[in-house]
Amino acid sequence: MIILYILLGVFGVIILLLLVALINSFIIKIERKTEISSEIDRDLSTKYANEFSKMIKVKTLSYVKEKNNLNPFLEMHEVMKEIFPNVYKVMAHQDVVPANENVWDFEPFCGEVTDTEILGRGTLDTKSTLYGIFKAVDELIENDYIPEHDVYISSSTDEEISGDGALLSVNFLTEKSIMPYLVLDEGGAIVTGSLPSAKMPIALIGVLEKGYCNIKFTAIGKGGHSSTPPKNTPIARLSKFVTDVENNFPLKTKMIPEVADIFKKAAPSMSFGYRYLFGNMWLFKPLITYLLPKINSYGRALLSTTVAFTMSKGSEAENVIPSEAYILANLRTHPIQGVKSSFEVLEKIALKYDVEAKLLGGREASPISNTSNDAYKYLLKTIIDNYPDVLVSPYIMLGATDCRFFSEMTDSAFRFSPIRMNSEEVKKIHGTNESIKKTSIVEAINFYKSLIINHK
Repeated sequence: MIILYILLGVFGVIILLLLVALINSFIIKIERKTEISSEIDRDLSTKYANEFSKMIKVKTLSYVKEKNNLNPFLEMHEVMKEIFPNVYKVMAHQDVVPANENVWDFEPFCGEVTDTEILGRGTLDTKSTLYGIFKAVDELIENDYIPEHDVYISSSTDEEISGDGALLSVNFLTEKSIMPYLVLDEGGAIVTGSLPSAKMPIALIGVLEKGYCNIKFTAIGKGGHSSTPPKNTPIARLSKFVTDVENNFPLKTKMIPEVADIFKKAAPSMSFGYRYLFGNMWLFKPLITYLLPKINSYGRALLSTTVAFTMSKGSEAENVIPSEAYILANLRTHPIQGVKSSFEVLEKIALKYDVEAKLLGGREASPISNTSNDAYKYLLKTIIDNYPDVLVSPYIMLGATDCRFFSEMTDSAFRFSPIRMNSEEVKKIHGTNESIKKTSIVEAINFYKSLIINHK
């Protein structure tokens, strides 16, 4: 009988908690009153777009084997001197990733301006912010504006190949004993449709970025002719290892506050079912943490170090069993589990299949930027003032940016691009048919002006 009472008590508590969550789902509201953004001047957007297109036409590609080839960037500088006559002391990077024109609907570096967009590689990543910063500063100089504080603009030419261009800027500031109040690099954008059923766009401020490493897994065997294949060949053992990791994800999973905030901020604008879940993280956080990685790869990336098997090699001939085979894994390490710990977990699994693991180097996740200091609050206010229709949330960057160098010298290094895009446009970054709305350029310029002018 006592057990029955206990079960009824537990059941009653569960019902009560679910009822509280249900009531909360009806009363949660957006933290501030949002407004419709001002209409963009179409003539001005076309003027800016025509200037910006000149920068898109320059093929500023960076290659690891051609680090000393600066000709495209020198050409870019000449174009920028023409566009920005009032300023030429140049955080966005100038280089872009290559583009396969065979799978694009237009020439990747055409820089074509349509009624609504500018087309071409680099429009989103990230010549748009480069243009926006320079144009904002150029027009402020033209209007004789002198900022109360020093403003430094840094732009690298090797961000896409994980170069050290930005590190040179950090070294310069360090040598001059300059500690930035606020560092703003590319990163999260103003995204519509980033979460299921969310009706409002969310401005995502990157406050950390994941780490990076490669691990080589090698299996050794006797080799031989394919006509008499033995069991447990190197490729077979590697296959078992990969299958084990894929089917039984071995690394830690945790929802850190910087991830939970995204769902909390978006919850009021979601449909009821999602609002019920994400608006009551105090109750459903364990369930969401368990389910999210199983639903999609993006959910896994937000909550864990990820493992992607990307390269492999076996025999040189189709009828020869290799005496040695390997597979390469690329890891994007989460703050909850760094390079060393992730390697040790995978190495232990590999040993079960007589596979050797070798760490090929990497870097840890960046420090987490401060979201309670004045610099963050100022950035938050600047976003809200310029984009009154959006929600704002901290965000974890899944890829790398130049900002990681600056985050070592200040806890106020943030990753945010003031560019509007929907979930489909996000896919164009490093993808095909990259383009940007003309109105987004105008908004970005206004944002950067506001960021410089309004700080006291």
